[in-house]
Amino acid sequence: MAMQCDDILSRDARGVVLQVHEKLVSGLRAHTFAKFFTQIVSWAGTIYVLRTLDSEAMGLFGIAAATLNYALIVFDGGVTDSIVQRPPTNGVERRAVFTAVAGAGLFLGVGLASLSGLVGALVSEQAVVPLVATMGLVALLASLAALPGALLTRDMAFGKLATISSVQALVATLVTTTSATLGAGAWSLVGGLVAGTGVRALMLNLARPCVMLPTLRVAIAWPHLRLGGVLMLDTLLWRLYTSLDLFLLGRWWGAPAAGVFGFAQHVASIPLEKISTIVNDVSLPAYAELARDREAAAKLMLETIRMHATIGFPMFWGFAAIAAELVPLLFGDQWAAAVWPMMAMAAIAPLRLIGSVETPAMTGIGKPRVLVATKLVIVPCMTVALVVGIAYWGVRGAALAWLLAFPLCYALGFRLVLHAIGLRLRHALSATAGPAAAAAIMAVAVWFLDVRTGTHAAIDQSVRIVAGALAYGLLLRLVDREAFRIARTRLAQLAGLRRTAAIR
Repeated sequence: MAMQCDDILSRDARGVVLQVHEKLVSGLRAHTFAKFFTQIVSWAGTIYVLRTLDSEAMGLFGIAAATLNYALIVFDGGVTDSIVQRPPTNGVERRAVFTAVAGAGLFLGVGLASLSGLVGALVSEQAVVPLVATMGLVALLASLAALPGALLTRDMAFGKLATISSVQALVATLVTTTSATLGAGAWSLVGGLVAGTGVRALMLNLARPCVMLPTLRVAIAWPHLRLGGVLMLDTLLWRLYTSLDLFLLGRWWGAPAAGVFGFAQHVASIPLEKISTIVNDVSLPAYAELARDREAAAKLMLETIRMHATIGFPMFWGFAAIAAELVPLLFGDQWAAAVWPMMAMAAIAPLRLIGSVETPAMTGIGKPRVLVATKLVIVPCMTVALVVGIAYWGVRGAALAWLLAFPLCYALGFRLVLHAIGLRLRHALSATAGPAAAAAIMAVAVWFLDVRTGTHAAIDQSVRIVAGALAYGLLLRLVDREAFRIARTRLAQLAGLRRTAAIR
């Protein structure tokens, strides 16, 4: 069932992949160990805050955060990636890039504050206005972090980046939990976001100083702005269909409905964001190095797809299998209405995780326009599905739109990415079929597994999780030995127990 890839990869390409994988594994190891304790604290804080806040607070923050995300595409999906792909070559060019990025941050910050009233009117919720206005500060701080963050990523300084991200997460968690305890509601989440972004900007500039006097010679930064413009358009389209549900729910069904769905989406997406962010951060410079070796780049993408499938299918489908019992246990009975949409979002999360390889791959090899082409396929399809679903069935309709329409829409778009790098859809299907089959059998078994130890509900669910993990490992070894071998090898490399080796 597993694909060996020898039909698309030469011996020389495998050698190049070996060198890049040594850097990738080193970077992943730095991220993994630096963030292990941080993730425990962050998850604990997240659970506490979500148990403390109600659906209205979550809805208000979700709408404000979605608005901020549109502003952050200038950095997250624009010039930052273009700087990694093509860094400034001298001080004059670096100063021009800083001027352009900082100027964009100031413009966006003022723009968010000015348009906050319009956002409140669009969703018929005036309580969101000051939250959106405050998000302008986040946009400004993010602009100051863009250049040093991109340069450190290009240098593959993953140890420094992991440390900075860990401190950022700890500060944000501390501020959010403290504010939530004091009854700040949605403001606790906004405060944590501001504090975390500010700490990140400060630490990045201490590690790689990039704050300098502005220059009028901004035109020098045009190559970055041109590439960044294509990436910004791609991210804008992505933000459109991934945030449309919250705006429509807030407009047609009110902030509590948006809060329920936003809560479900947030919890189901936390592992997705953590994994994809780490892997994308370390793989973008790797793809940039492989830009002239398409065979090696194709190999790297296929390996990443296989690993994402091996991790993502059991994690998310296993979570969906126990969500009905786990959600009330962790977050309280007030979130019982979020169980069904959370299960739906978890069910399609592996596809989103697999698809996250497209941005670093296409950016790194210099084909960002392919990303826009995929979104031009997905956006109309998902827009129709979300509008119809939410108009008639509200939160359940939004969940159904993602569950039923997204897999087909994304498969049609993702084919363009695979073709651009020299792969076919059958390659991706072959690499993911084994993990998907093993995870599906495991999820069904865990769904019907009724554990009653007579101690505590947490113990019962822990037993189900451990049983599911063991069952998945055994099933994966039976149905896809190649995926099992790769997973075991990569885990050993992350633990430092084995040197990096190219996948045969």
